[in-house]
Amino acid sequence: MTSAEACLRDVERHFHQILDELHTWQGALTEQFESGPVTAAMATAAIAVRVIDFLDGPHHLVGGGFVAARNALADKPLYLAWWQGDDRRLLAEPTLTATETFDYTRRPWFANPQLTGHPHLTGPYVDFVCTDEYTVTTTAPVIVDGRMVGVVGADTLVETLEGMLLPGLRAAGATLVNEYGRAVVSADPHVGPGDRVEAGRETLPCSGLPLGLVIH
Repeated sequence: MTSAEACLRDVERHFHQILDELHTWQGALTEQFESGPVTAAMATAAIAVRVIDFLDGPHHLVGGGFVAARNALADKPLYLAWWQGDDRRLLAEPTLTATETFDYTRRPWFANPQLTGHPHLTGPYVDFVCTDEYTVTTTAPVIVDGRMVGVVGADTLVETLEGMLLPGLRAAGATLVNEYGRAVVSADPHVGPGDRVEAGRETLPCSGLPLGLVIH
């Protein structure tokens, strides 16, 4: 296996493990919503143990949780339950009202799953809501009776991906790019997260993910 192929396998393993776990959170929340009206506390409790256990695992994630669609909950027009940081503290937004300016439903990590009905990888971007660092957010829709009631998701810091991938990327002379051709992690020290990367002599796609390796 070449260095580039090994990098691809590492990327695929990391994000597919996240997607597999998000599927279990989707199931728990779907069951909750199918049983009747759901409050913010009920939605939080439905996945709390699962989220914390996963964040405490070997995947080096910085946060994860559930973000409700507008008016999907019985007691809050908007609400997020996101466990964050080394202490896994709950960043809940129980006081949001419909008139407040922060509308996460327009963020790509929320809007794209709502539009497509499929999981989405957003980033790299600076996450001013939670981490204030370059982040890649993996989200998946929770759909009940044909309506998206929210998304579940998890955050990976670009710094984490750098630690995981840089040795192999340097050996391969490659850059990991997103579906828009923007760098996530690069062997080139002059290429930062979000920089547009020109096509190289070869691009290797990641299986089932909107990511690929550009070989320079």
